[in-house]
Amino acid sequence: MPLTVQKIRSNPAGDYGMRVQRAAGVDLTKDRTIEDHPFVVKLRSHGLIDQEDLKALGRILNRKVTVKKGQDIIVQGYEYKTLDIVESGFGLRFTLLHQGGRQILNAILPGDIVGFPASFFNRSIFSVMAATPMSLHRVSFDAFTELCKQRTNIALALIWFAAREASIYAHHLVDAGRRSPLERVAHFLLETHFRLKTVGCASEDSFELPFSQESIGDALGLSAPHVNRMLSELRHQGLIGTQNHTVNILERAALQILAEFEPSYLERTSFSRNPIR
Repeated sequence: MPLTVQKIRSNPAGDYGMRVQRAAGVDLTKDRTIEDHPFVVKLRSHGLIDQEDLKALGRILNRKVTVKKGQDIIVQGYEYKTLDIVESGFGLRFTLLHQGGRQILNAILPGDIVGFPASFFNRSIFSVMAATPMSLHRVSFDAFTELCKQRTNIALALIWFAAREASIYAHHLVDAGRRSPLERVAHFLLETHFRLKTVGCASEDSFELPFSQESIGDALGLSAPHVNRMLSELRHQGLIGTQNHTVNILERAALQILAEFEPSYLERTSFSRNPIR
């Protein structure tokens, strides 16, 4: 059955997503429709798709899978010809190193696409693991390719996704090369909050951050104890507050100045806001 006004069944990933949405002020008494999917919310916020595109997306988002925390979704070096569109939960995209270490390249959040760019290569160049329970809508690469041929707006949206991913990676290179450890952690928090808020999974000044300090360190080139000290320093300066896995941004302007965070690389696009006809 296509995703239209289908109720979500209870599962660990869905329950986790509900907690995040509840924290963001989402009305959970309503049935979820295709318009509520974080992937669609992200696209519509940029005016990239119209109602016919939504109907076409609803027809292919008909296979739902739940992934357990710690489960591999993509394994580096293996063929992967599927796109998993994240409805809820958090993942990590990383590359494995010869001596058993890993470098986390990016956090995967609701509304993101797992299998992009892996499906475009003969073998996956990265691995992806679920950092929390995840709920995914699984689409074959061929089916999505056919959809792009029929719906130009969705094809353009995929190009926009690629440009956005490239800009995120560029900022992460700046993190590793030029930002201090404190600036890296501050930038990571602001970027994650902005990405979650865009798809309705964070409130104005707080968000859920389920990643371990070890994972954050692997993403930022820091040790887990170093991440812990930087978080403590941000709390000491009164810039953030933390409770369990919830981060509260207390002084946004000062935090943005510290991190040199300017979110245009996450929100701006050269596309017209009027959908292509």
